[in-house]
Amino acid sequence: MSIFGFLILVGIGVFLYKTYFSNNTYETKDERYNAERNKRQQELDRLLDKIANRGMDSLSEQERRRLDELSGKR
Repeated sequence: MSIFGFLILVGIGVFLYKTYFSNNTYETKDERYNAERNKRQQELDRLLDKIANRGMDSLSEQERRRLDELSGKR
């Protein structure tokens, strides 16, 4: 097999791996960014709902740190 044939096989292998075996569910950087942004917003909303329903004292130390991170205080 020539080097050219080998490179074609490697290229096909990479294509098949990325197409069928990669866990990347986002097609673009924008989709990945928006998914992460939505995830952070949902987490922030959950923490704020907990504060609204039960008060600030109901948050654990870890939740307080995460709230600070999500709100941009850290």
